[in-house]
Amino acid sequence: MQRKTGVAAKVLRAGRIGAEPYTRARPALGGILEACTVAERHFDMVVIGGGPGGYIGAIRAAQLGYKVAIVERAKLGGVCLNWGCIPSKALLTNAELMEKLAHAEAYGLQIEGKINVQWEKVIGRSRDVAAKLNKGVEFLMKKNKITHIVANAKVLGGRNGSGGKCRVEIAECAVNEELSSAPAKPGKVIETITCDNVLIATGSVARDLPFAKFDGDKIWGAREAMYNKARPNKLVVVGSGAIGMEFAYFYKQMGTAVTVVEMLDTILPVEDKDVSEGMAKLYKKQGYDIRTGTTTTNIEKTASGVKVTVAPVVNGKPDESKKETLEADRVLLAIGVAARTDGLFDDKLGLKLERGWIVTDYKPGVTKAEPLTYATNLPGIYAIGDVIGPPCLAHKAMEEAVTCVERIAWKDKKAAHEPYPIDYSVLPGCTYCQPQVASVGYTEQKLIGEGKVKGKDYEVGKYTFQSHGKAIAAAHTDGFVKIIRGLPRGEILGAHIMGDAATELIAELSLARRLEATTEELIATIHAHPTMHEAVHEAALAAEGRALHV
Repeated sequence: MQRKTGVAAKVLRAGRIGAEPYTRARPALGGILEACTVAERHFDMVVIGGGPGGYIGAIRAAQLGYKVAIVERAKLGGVCLNWGCIPSKALLTNAELMEKLAHAEAYGLQIEGKINVQWEKVIGRSRDVAAKLNKGVEFLMKKNKITHIVANAKVLGGRNGSGGKCRVEIAECAVNEELSSAPAKPGKVIETITCDNVLIATGSVARDLPFAKFDGDKIWGAREAMYNKARPNKLVVVGSGAIGMEFAYFYKQMGTAVTVVEMLDTILPVEDKDVSEGMAKLYKKQGYDIRTGTTTTNIEKTASGVKVTVAPVVNGKPDESKKETLEADRVLLAIGVAARTDGLFDDKLGLKLERGWIVTDYKPGVTKAEPLTYATNLPGIYAIGDVIGPPCLAHKAMEEAVTCVERIAWKDKKAAHEPYPIDYSVLPGCTYCQPQVASVGYTEQKLIGEGKVKGKDYEVGKYTFQSHGKAIAAAHTDGFVKIIRGLPRGEILGAHIMGDAATELIAELSLARRLEATTEELIATIHAHPTMHEAVHEAALAAEGRALHV
């Protein structure tokens, strides 16, 4: 893999225009700007951030007749498309193939000799996938006549008073995209643009530890884990959420010895307890070193790798008397994300933040299905996606962007009707290791925590893939479908899947929950045979005490 150098690299970092002629400055050297003095440009909407939430919001605004600019200081597609959701799935496809090849004889295949991994091509394929989709987003900007500006956007002011305009400063910006902290350094101011509305969609950035910062070498975040020159022989993964478990799976299947360190009592801690326990049991059996209830107290870089000091958690604190040092080639920090607001505004502007997240009428963990504006405390300034709080999911950001833009358009009489509010209780979560994990709605432990009683307030239907025809034929018998049915009406309170194609199967159950369907209606829906979807039908039957294949 070759990195861009010289003029090509500068073009990626400097302020420039992508989709339309840059009327404020003439491009030179393939995109580096020569400043000139022209009257301020005005847009109906300026979107700051070109990730899934940002570019989808820009497209929808353009479709509704707004004059739109999108400002992104790195690549269009954001973290998700370039450094997260998409390229990681390309790597996971390689891992799944390696897992199958390890059991080639079971498929009647005899492979003579050793299977050699060309690491540069493995990593290169994932980068090629990201590059292709990045070009696709650039095309969508042009198609929808959206002005694309590659630069740092800084909000100078909201829309104050009658006929007031929002003001946004545009500056050149150098970004180190290959480091998980993605440090950005704004430079020369190019221009100030005005607009009626600003949509902030700047997303999030990976968190590190106070004593361990991403260094692009031995202390990794997700970006380093998917873009490096050599596969480590030993890897310690700190954090067992979706990102941590996906990379643990990838590296394990590629031949790396993997240790997962999780502070909480279970891996995949946001999932239903049955799923978390099932995954931990299976992964331990497969040779993963799983350390739950364990915290990381220090990371030391050595000449050959890292030393990671861990200790069991007792009463919320590390038990130093039982600390242990794990040696590895690399350590991957997958402990969550923080809102990305650096360079976005001055403190004196007064944009309200809470725990680092931009405050809107969306309340993380509280909002259910209320009609929201996503307005900040500054007139004309809106925010959506990761930057307003968890869960930090691309599909959440995209839906919020559309809903926000459509509500603005409805108030401006550009839309025929008020947008349908998002129901945050029907927000699926997916983890793409194997077996895959997917869920929507309540976990059983959440219901118990709210005082609900099994057999009185809810019932559970569970169907394992061990007896499922399609799963047996495909050699994917690990896992199950679990449906939590409300009593007495039978509505679907929650659904949890561990197994092959779980991230596809969850769509049916998300739709069912959104439409307030009951298990009886799921049962009455004929599912094609043989399919993995039949497991959903069987779990619904089990929830009513009438399973057929168990």
